Formats: sequence, C-alpha cells, structure tokens
Amino acid sequence: MTTPVGLAAEDAAVYGYGLLLATADGSIQAAVRRELAAHRARRDAAEELWPDSPPAPVGYLTGPDTPTAPVLLAIRIESDCCEAWRAQLSTSAEPSRRQFCLDALTAAAVQLARWRTLIPGAPFEALPGFPPAT
Repeated sequence: MTTPVGLAAEDAAVYGYGLLLATADGSIQAAVRRELAAHRARRDAAEELWPDSPPAPVGYLTGPDTPTAPVLLAIRIESDCCEAWRAQLSTSAEPSRRQFCLDALTAAAVQLARWRTLIPGAPFEALPGFPPAT
C-alpha cells in the first residue's frame, strides 16, 4: 500500500516547518509555529482516516540562505499541500474523506496566499484546477 498523497504532503509539511522553525526570524516565527501545529494536527487526523498507510519519505532541500528563503520554503510547502490535497480529493469517494480533503485544500490555499503577500513576485504556480498564470 502506498501513502495517500495528502498524508504524504502533511508529513512533508511537518518536516519542512520544523526546518523553518530553526531558521525563521522573529517576524515569521509565530506564523511558522502556528502552521507547524496545524499541519501536525491535520497529519494526525489524516492518519486516522487512512490508518493502514505506511510512513511517507519526506524531505525538502533548502536553498541559499537569504532573508526570503524561509518564506519561499513555506510557499513551496503550502503549494505542495494544495496540489496533494486536490489530487487526494479526486480519488476519495467516502464523504468524510472528501470533506477532510476539501478542508485541507482550503487551509493550504489560504496559508499559501498569506505567505505570498510577504514576497511580491514570488514564484507562482496556479492552484490545481485553475489555468496557468500568463
């Protein structure tokens, strides 16, 4: 059995926000802590909905150490979660799982938008289901 993509994304998000917590400056540290807790809770809830799933291999490569690097990593984490929960939503038939996927997708999209306000012009990929940016 493979790990559901949504659950794997949450595992990766917990890992990534853990890395960010060590490097984030004071201006975003509270947001990083909040998102780490939110992704942990979402991962734990996903593990209950998909109880027989194996652990997912996770990891994020960090880029150059710049003042914007932590926010760019947070943008990538939330973008990855959006993509994964959108894919998971399309493969989930059970209503409770579909609602969970939709809620997780919404939470990731909202946080992605928040992080993007900190770096105008940050790399952007259209959210799943939307046309690519031109």
